[in-house]
Amino acid sequence: MKKHLILAALASASALSAQTLVTSDITTSTVWNGEYVLDGPIFVKNNATLTILPGTIVRGQPRSGAGSAIGTAPGSLIITKAGRIEALGNATDPIIFTTAAIDNDTNSIPDGANGFLTRWSSSSDTFYDVNPKIAPLGLTAAGTIEGNTTSTKGDLDNDNTELWGGLIILGEAPINYADDSTTGEAYIEGLTASADTLYGGYIANDDSGILQYISVRHGGDEIGSANEINGITLGGVGFGTTMEYCEVYLNYDDGFEWFGGTVNGNHLMVSMVGDDSFDGDQGWIGQVQYAFAVQAHIGIGVTGGDEACEFDGDDAPDVNEDLAGNVVPLPSYAFANFTFVGPTGATGYDSGIDANGRITLRNGFVGDLYNGYVVNCTGSFLSYGANSALIDTVTVDDSTDTAVPTGTGLTTANIVLPAAASGLVGEDQAVANGLNPRPVSGGFPAPGGLTSSITLPAPFETTTYVGAFPTSSSLDLWTKDWTALNVRGILVD
Repeated sequence: MKKHLILAALASASALSAQTLVTSDITTSTVWNGEYVLDGPIFVKNNATLTILPGTIVRGQPRSGAGSAIGTAPGSLIITKAGRIEALGNATDPIIFTTAAIDNDTNSIPDGANGFLTRWSSSSDTFYDVNPKIAPLGLTAAGTIEGNTTSTKGDLDNDNTELWGGLIILGEAPINYADDSTTGEAYIEGLTASADTLYGGYIANDDSGILQYISVRHGGDEIGSANEINGITLGGVGFGTTMEYCEVYLNYDDGFEWFGGTVNGNHLMVSMVGDDSFDGDQGWIGQVQYAFAVQAHIGIGVTGGDEACEFDGDDAPDVNEDLAGNVVPLPSYAFANFTFVGPTGATGYDSGIDANGRITLRNGFVGDLYNGYVVNCTGSFLSYGANSALIDTVTVDDSTDTAVPTGTGLTTANIVLPAAASGLVGEDQAVANGLNPRPVSGGFPAPGGLTSSITLPAPFETTTYVGAFPTSSSLDLWTKDWTALNVRGILVD
């Protein structure tokens, strides 16, 4: 059981001027308040709680060599099954996770040599992401990033991803993939297999802590062999965990990825990642309401972007089964009030990238999608190869989609396909004041934006609108002040 202790000790850290270098695992309950540098993979374990206060900046060192040892592997924060996190940001003082790469010659290119970025070492170094709260980095550096050598999708060596590891939360809730079917556990991807990297179990209401108003940026390097780290990875995380107002920005691989578990979430945002924005797998049973994804319009990360959502039910044939041969637990997850912006509406759109704005359901997926708005996707908004799904009240705009999708086990209702190229009130994520994620008001399909008349099942809130945001421009976007796109001036308030 995790102990909910909050103590003020700063364990396993040594202070360097305004920064605190964290060099070993957190094994007693600890409070962070200020700026911290993760000098490799840092595990919260031994029933410790890590409390991170509003406005704190957590930086991960970039990789400096092959292998997974501290001193070579990228800085990452891993909350183990025997650990807990309370990341308590707010809208005006979010908690920001970013890179500790340096730019001492201040040429807007991170320093590096011999194929690796240079790590921060003292208070005299200048961080590449020098002031993430008021001046987040853009998609690319001013020139080739010396250390970014593992990209395979064209010439991506100057994108601002893969500059550290990421945030990984591991819990004891059920999964349907297991390295050992008797324990219901598996080892999380991207980490070297050990007791600290196990996730899964039999505690559906497991509590890994609180993630509130956090922004995870520029990550996605690997710790283990040939496995990239997602922005926020959730392995077997239980529904006792709170996850709300969380952002992933410019990550090499996926934005959020759920590996089983039962955790719910709300107000989640992903922008400019190299693979899927939202990725579910391994029997996840949870619900997300108010989800917003903006795909990159140029090639970044591992594939240059992929799906808005890639939702699997399992990793067959490596699954847990009951005596009757049924996969357990059966996946069942749902999204409500989502807005997904594909890449095609942006200035400088690169038609050769993999990003497409699509929702893909496959590999035993069972679940529901409600109140969605999908814009600027290429081809059909849905790729269906699942067991069963309900899609109710989704509007697709500025797309070549012309037919309501069909498939065995698929039920659709209130699907609105493009009648005209109307789109958003501004839809260009490449320019200042370029993107307002509210649907057009006063035009297609009706004055006042897109409305919904369906009653959502618990635990969702029933809304009267389609998409992640109310249509009234008198209401602030919930992304205001704390997300990178908003602070950079891309989103119209």
